[in-house]
Amino acid sequence: PAAERGHALFMSPDVGCVSCHSGTKLTNNRTVEVGTGEAGERFQVPSLVGIAYRAPFMHTGCAGTLRDRFTNTACSGGDQHGVTSQLS
Repeated sequence: PAAERGHALFMSPDVGCVSCHSGTKLTNNRTVEVGTGEAGERFQVPSLVGIAYRAPFMHTGCAGTLRDRFTNTACSGGDQHGVTSQLS
């Protein structure tokens, strides 16, 4: 049941994960601004395939765990990495 709820959130247009992390490799292969605060700083959308084995996360490595990606507000990029601020 938890995996099904997570999948529904991932696919939800209200959250927006699938807008960048789509297709068989879970990436749209685009280079985008991700909310670093640095003008013109852009990064490649990474594949989420095998994500659990590639810590640390985010472009700076500031998220040591996948949970940190969503709970460390100094690291997450806010709602520019999907609208995740409302998730618990």
